[in-house]
Amino acid sequence: MRRVAVIGPTPSCGALSGERFAELLSGRIGLDAFCLRPAPGLVLAAGGGAQVPLLTRSGRDYASAIAHARADTLIWLRFSPRAYWRDWLAGWLDLLLNGKQGSRRRAYRARLTDVVRACAGVLQRDPVDSRQIETLRHKLLFLELSSPEQAYFWLKMLEERVREIEVPRA
Repeated sequence: MRRVAVIGPTPSCGALSGERFAELLSGRIGLDAFCLRPAPGLVLAAGGGAQVPLLTRSGRDYASAIAHARADTLIWLRFSPRAYWRDWLAGWLDLLLNGKQGSRRRAYRARLTDVVRACAGVLQRDPVDSRQIETLRHKLLFLELSSPEQAYFWLKMLEERVREIEVPRA
C-alpha cells in the first residue's frame, strides 16, 4: 500500500471527511493519500497493465474528464445513516453532560441535515457503482468502511502494524 485513494463519505460525518481521513493516513502512516469526491456518473477502471485505478466520468466529456488519480489502494468511506444518527445524538449528549465545552465539540459532530441527507442517500443510486468495485477487487486493495468508528479503528490498527514493522526485534 503506497498510494491510497479515499472516496466519501457523502456528506462528511462530523469531523471525519474524506479529506480528513486522507490527512490522517498521510500524517500518521506516511502514505501518499488523496480524496476523491463521489459524483453521479463516476466510473472507476483499472488503467493499462498496472494495477491502479483511474477515476473518470461517463458521459459526453469522457475523454476530457480523466482525473489524474492513480492508486494501488481504494478506501470507500460508505457510512450508513445509523452512523450519522449516532454521531448527532452523541453531540447532543455531550452538550447536555458537559455544557459549554460540549457545545464547542458539538460543532465537529454530524448535524441533523447530515442525518437527513444520509437517509435520503439510501433512496438514491450510489455515485460509485458496486459492480465497478467488484471488477476492480482483484486488481487493487479495496476497503469499505461503514462507520467513523470502524475507520478510526482501522487507522489505529494500521499504525500498530507500521510500528511493529519499524521496531527491530531483539
